[in-house]
Amino acid sequence: MSIIDILGEQEETLGTAEDLREEIIVESTQEELSGSLVKIEFETSMGLCRGYYHSGELGHEEINMEEESMRILQALFPACNGVFVHQANRDWVEISLAEHISGFPEYKIYNRIVTGGAA
Repeated sequence: MSIIDILGEQEETLGTAEDLREEIIVESTQEELSGSLVKIEFETSMGLCRGYYHSGELGHEEINMEEESMRILQALFPACNGVFVHQANRDWVEISLAEHISGFPEYKIYNRIVTGGAA
């Protein structure tokens, strides 16, 4: 009879409690203030997309995408004409399309870095 070491594999993929505490601390110190420059990344089926926006009081900011990221989005959604921070949940981005459909494609933000105030 063979023994399978499931716990060993879980420890490698789940991380430790210390790792989790570090992630929570990092996220809590990155507060978005109005005018902050925020760099974001989100994962699509064709790769990682990167961009930035200036945080505003009203929300739903337009994200300025890197050129390669915009090519990825236009390959996935030929009618793509912009990317915005989701109005109801700032952990998501919303892909704006030139054609009318019910709802917009959305992606969860993979990484968010607040770099400072507006110049």
